[in-house]
Amino acid sequence: MNNPVRFSDTDIKKLLEKLERAARMRPPKKVVGLTLSNNVLHIRFAYPMTRETEAEPLPLRTPAILFRDEETGEVTALEVVDVEEALKELKESST
Repeated sequence: MNNPVRFSDTDIKKLLEKLERAARMRPPKKVVGLTLSNNVLHIRFAYPMTRETEAEPLPLRTPAILFRDEETGEVTALEVVDVEEALKELKESST
């Protein structure tokens, strides 16, 4: 059985920096919520004023989706479906 993934604040910042470089996207710096469940990492940057739409897949092998507020276009959340695989992929791309 695999050990559960554990993250520190530093790990999350590094992950976001690597995602930013790999996907050429700039997530907000403020994080208002974070959940990690069943190897799915969900980072909440802001709550949508209307609906959360415009789900934008990031250009990675590992499914990662950026969510935006329908009305403002503001980035509201990021979801990484297989965080362990994403970390491996990002590590490979940075070498």
